[in-house]
Amino acid sequence: MGSGTDLAEKFRLFINNLKIDNPEVISRRYREIGQILNLRYWNIRSDTRNLHYLGSYGRETAVKGLTNINVLFLLPYQVYQEYDKRMGNVQESLLNEVRDVLSKTHSDAFINEEKSLLIPFQDGIKIEIIPGFIGPRKNHIIYPDAQEGQWQTFNPIREIEVINEYNYKYGGKVRHLARMTRAWKMVHEVPIPGMLIDTLVMIFMDEWEGNQSSFSYYGEMVMDFMEYLAGLKNEQLHWYAKGSNRKLERQEDFGAQANVAYKKIKQAMDLEEQGDSFNANKIWKEIFGRSFPD
Repeated sequence: MGSGTDLAEKFRLFINNLKIDNPEVISRRYREIGQILNLRYWNIRSDTRNLHYLGSYGRETAVKGLTNINVLFLLPYQVYQEYDKRMGNVQESLLNEVRDVLSKTHSDAFINEEKSLLIPFQDGIKIEIIPGFIGPRKNHIIYPDAQEGQWQTFNPIREIEVINEYNYKYGGKVRHLARMTRAWKMVHEVPIPGMLIDTLVMIFMDEWEGNQSSFSYYGEMVMDFMEYLAGLKNEQLHWYAKGSNRKLERQEDFGAQANVAYKKIKQAMDLEEQGDSFNANKIWKEIFGRSFPD
């Protein structure tokens, strides 16, 4: 089993190399934003209340090199009621108001063409602030869609809870596989959105017979997952996110790229089996990039 243990160690290092390397910087900025908004809207001095990480960072499936952090800030419901009575694109007016509050300390805060409120930082990170409200339907958060000029609802916190449950059930493999898939996506510019990766990983993990296995099966796991992605029917144009049931669209075909990756992983696995770790590594790096250890 020599090669198996070596391979397990490679995957352990690989997962470690994919870790976000600046969490304290992100956390400091997050808390600064929380403090400003809590003081203005809730009149409290907390720097964490009413604040939630969303997106891949919130789901803990992000990898090193992430530049966009999404943050939900929950405002008092009466703010929604006040804006809802007004005329025009009140959603954009709300975003402008929140931007103005933030720009006292973050003068670069701006609203982009997609009507997202962003704070850019000099190291290339952008934090997107999504103001939201807990409405009468407890599980649904109302947020402003300024592009359409209407209120929308979503349930991102439930999505995070679900991935936590799955990750726990399958011994950490859900997040590990989601991160490895992101490494492949970044190297090969695969047109698959992050939330879709996370959803497909969870669907796959329920069906995969190795779902209780250890690091020594990570080679098989990524190989089987790529085969699964390659085998998804092209006619399937959308899936539903676990936890929130929101619709996730397939933007373009990613099956052909997954099929290439599947074949390469198979090749690398055969080389590992033959004890040719050197050439196997070349292929692993081709698939996953520099994060794969030497």
